Amino acid sequence: MKNIVLVTLLALCSAGATAHTLWVLPSHFVLSSEDSWISVDLSAANMTFVADRGISPNNLAIVFPDGERHAFAQSYQGRRKSQADHQLTMDGTYRIELAGPARYFTFFQEDGQRRRIAANKQERSAQLPANASEVLTTRSRNRALSYVSVNAPNQTALALSNEGLELKLLTHPADVVATEPVRWQFVLDGKPVADVQVELSREGEQYRDDAGRELLSSDANGYLAFTPQVPGRYVLEASVQLDSTDALADRVRESLTLTFEAALP
Repeated sequence: MKNIVLVTLLALCSAGATAHTLWVLPSHFVLSSEDSWISVDLSAANMTFVADRGISPNNLAIVFPDGERHAFAQSYQGRRKSQADHQLTMDGTYRIELAGPARYFTFFQEDGQRRRIAANKQERSAQLPANASEVLTTRSRNRALSYVSVNAPNQTALALSNEGLELKLLTHPADVVATEPVRWQFVLDGKPVADVQVELSREGEQYRDDAGRELLSSDANGYLAFTPQVPGRYVLEASVQLDSTDALADRVRESLTLTFEAALP
């Protein structure tokens, strides 16, 4: 399998949108009391945490510290950003996730024109024209994630699904502190993926001459190591594209963003 790894801006989950970075941003990352409410902003933008386009909250979910998955209690889609609210009723770590199902598209040439249909490898033969050439089927999936901890953080909501591109959070998100090292691991369909190129950015870049974005890379075993130098809120972006031997696709494209906070040392 040939592995080609790219850094790209995530494609939005709504039709007709241009390429922006998709993120979910909770109002708090660490809370000290049960029954607190959390508010989450959803947007896509070219500048970190500067809301530009509201994203549908239909695929937004919250995983509780016991592993139970819930829809948000209330949500609203706006033009610049969308918002959702939910009550956190137990101690532990919650995962906030905006993710739709994997999508399959088959690209092909017909009469000199590049075309596509919504079909996987098993479905495409019934839909392709007889003169189709250069046929290629791609599986595509995007995720935007963040984690919120109430009182004592735990690990249940950090569990991997072993589907698509994911991060194994060896350093718990609640333990990320400025000037201290962070160690995470990229996996694809449950297996470590090497040489993932990552862009790390932090809030406030509209007030800096230098945006301060940092380019990182995972090692041969998928491990990513970095040290946030400044306290504040960050977003990590990563995307992989690689050839596949899967029965449903010739190529896989997987993207994720992770929003997190580096606390004061």
